Amino acid sequence: MDFEIRPIAPEEFEAFAIADGSAFGFDINPDQLDDLRPIFEFDRSLATLDGPEIVSTTAIFSFDLTVPGGALPTAGVTWVSVKPTHRRRGLLAGMMRQQLSDVRDKGEPLAALWASESIIYGRFGYGLAAEGVEVKVDRQHTAFAHQMPACGRTRLLSREEALSTWPSVYDKALASQPGMYSRSEAWWKHHTLGARERSRSGFSGRFYVQYEEEHRPLGYARYRIKGDDRDGSPDGLLAIQELIATTDAAYAALWQYLFGVDLVSTITARWRPVDEPLLWMVADPRRFVRRPQDALWLRLVDIPAALEGRRYAEEGRLVLDVRDKFCAWNEGRYELEAGPDGARCQLSDAEPDIVLDVADLGAVYLGGARLQTLRSAGRVEGDWETLRRADAIFSWHPLPWCPEVF
Repeated sequence: MDFEIRPIAPEEFEAFAIADGSAFGFDINPDQLDDLRPIFEFDRSLATLDGPEIVSTTAIFSFDLTVPGGALPTAGVTWVSVKPTHRRRGLLAGMMRQQLSDVRDKGEPLAALWASESIIYGRFGYGLAAEGVEVKVDRQHTAFAHQMPACGRTRLLSREEALSTWPSVYDKALASQPGMYSRSEAWWKHHTLGARERSRSGFSGRFYVQYEEEHRPLGYARYRIKGDDRDGSPDGLLAIQELIATTDAAYAALWQYLFGVDLVSTITARWRPVDEPLLWMVADPRRFVRRPQDALWLRLVDIPAALEGRRYAEEGRLVLDVRDKFCAWNEGRYELEAGPDGARCQLSDAEPDIVLDVADLGAVYLGGARLQTLRSAGRVEGDWETLRRADAIFSWHPLPWCPEVF
């Protein structure tokens, strides 16, 4: 049976969303669609149709992704689904292949996604580029080992105030943090700080807290609280949705504020950085329960443009033999001359220093994975000294972090 793959029209959006929901077993709330329409890129959507029925979906959010020393246009892949009635027919592979071809034609060197199932996307060339850490801590054990100096103040804001001031704070943090992506005004209004929350699950509405010095916002956090008690004593849960800081003082002050909220016994946060400084700030780090999980997956669509688009910690030359069965245009041998001031990458017929799959190149691209580790896992080829040198070239501080699912 032949299937048609094409973008959807605005009037097909509800059917598109219902098809996506049926693949994952959730209902579609019409109010959610009202928030999603302003940020949905209809020309970058793809639906597979079996006659008039939409049976698989995918879409893209366009943004700039911060990479070491710069930023690159990136296709943020999302809404990927196949109805249970149409599994094992090659629909997902067909959509992924057309989508990546379209991304290449648009001139975006990278594609990125969050995976609902981590086993799926490696075969399409995506590598695990950044992890996120879920943190859980008992409020009684949140004392700092050293008092952190701060000359500003924290204050609670309305959603409207947050919408007007937080984008500038985020953009400042974005500039130096690999893995973060740019947010448009519409994205802030309808996604990050959308007026309607998808599910409260017993939690309060959002609270917005900002740290500022001399009326200049330097950091913010948003959170919700679920009130509870145990044997008559307060046993509330405070769930941090996002915390962004542009200075050490703002970072420390926001955590101290959150640790001081009354009637709370447990604080949680999802998608925190792997190299979170907080662990080294508290007096009792053992009390922090930390669970890492895959977060941002990255795919190089144009290898020379991607490798030339970032900076490197050290100068060096490497010849990379890259395998890419899914995107034949990428497969080849590349000579990379890289350093702190830039890079040059071109096809080469020289003997390779390293042999690897494009997914593993995606894993090391932002500095989150090490080639030596990947060799120990049987994923790359190369002698240990060359891999050590390559790791020094690709390394970056800070480690990659993506604080928000797209």
